[in-house]
Amino acid sequence: MRVLYLCSPSSDYLQDIVFGGLVKTLGIRNVKVIPFCKGYAFNYKKYPKNLGYSAAYMPGVVYHSFSRKDFDCVIVASAKKEAFKTYLTIIDQIDEGCPVVFLDGGDVATIGGDLQRHGCYELFEEACSRREFDLIFKREMLIGEQYAKNVLPCPFAFNLDVLKSIPAVNKKYDVSFWAVESHPIRTQALTLLQDLYDCRENGTVLNQKFSNYSRRGLEYLKELKRCKVVLNFRGGGWDTLRFWETMALSTFMISQKPQIVIPDDFTDGENIVYCGDDLSDLQDKITYYLENDREREEIAANSYQHLATYHSDVARGNFILKAILDLKT
Repeated sequence: MRVLYLCSPSSDYLQDIVFGGLVKTLGIRNVKVIPFCKGYAFNYKKYPKNLGYSAAYMPGVVYHSFSRKDFDCVIVASAKKEAFKTYLTIIDQIDEGCPVVFLDGGDVATIGGDLQRHGCYELFEEACSRREFDLIFKREMLIGEQYAKNVLPCPFAFNLDVLKSIPAVNKKYDVSFWAVESHPIRTQALTLLQDLYDCRENGTVLNQKFSNYSRRGLEYLKELKRCKVVLNFRGGGWDTLRFWETMALSTFMISQKPQIVIPDDFTDGENIVYCGDDLSDLQDKITYYLENDREREEIAANSYQHLATYHSDVARGNFILKAILDLKT
């Protein structure tokens, strides 16, 4: 399959993760990116801003014709202004038989909601009025909500290549939650925990600021791997990178259960441990798993295996490709 990938030049986690997966499956020559995305060609950004980097990527030909013989599908890869502006300049040149797909990786649960949040929702409205999307892949697809039949779930995943430079480490910290308070449940959790375990000593405290983080880039992943128990709670959206990167590091996690649709979901007690939204059982679960090393590490190993099978960047890219191919049958 030959894909035209219309992206935002700025980092967009889902856009970047899916790009990496598509390139690994289809080859770099079959994924044409417009506009040129510097971060895909040059590994000059720190993790996680480099999730889409591909050593094989070079600026491709900017096509002036978008007929079916050139591309088998067009993906509008981000709910950001730049991607939609590019799409609207070429929308009339796309062959009627060529599927057009929207990859909505925004925090907002409504379709295209991040465009509204950033004050440019008229771009989404114009795009839909001129041509309906054949498929929409939605990151924040809420459980129990009704969506159109062409909307499919597409949460984050993880590019396991990132971990090639992460060494084996000893467990240095008991319990960590290094995060800004972008949702009240995070404030509630930090209020409860900051004076328990080794939380205050390792920086699991209130009023954290991203600009003051000492753990950044790959060093952050190394530090996360040093934790016996990593905690995860929703932020601006239910889906967080921490959810995926912790399991990719084969590290044990207790998480608030994301209220979004996750295909091939994780199983409580087998490859993840969930706590209640009111956090009433959180302390008991932390204490139990700190005291039961073998059970904790078995769940952590299972979480990695499940992620590697169903939630790598390649798996996410293949999920999208299969859905597009199914349109043609």
